[in-house]
Amino acid sequence: MTEPLRIDIISDVMCPWCIIGYRQLADALEASGTEHEIHWHPF
Repeated sequence: MTEPLRIDIISDVMCPWCIIGYRQLADALEASGTEHEIHWHPF
C-alpha cells in the first residue's frame, strides 16, 4: 500500500493566483484519481 501524496500549500488570502492554482490542482487530482493530503500553511 502506498502513502497518499503529501501536498504543502503556502497560501496568502489576498492573492488571487493562490485560489486559481488550487482549483487547477484540485481538478488535476480529481481527474487522475491521485490519493493526496493537502496541508495548508500561511504565507
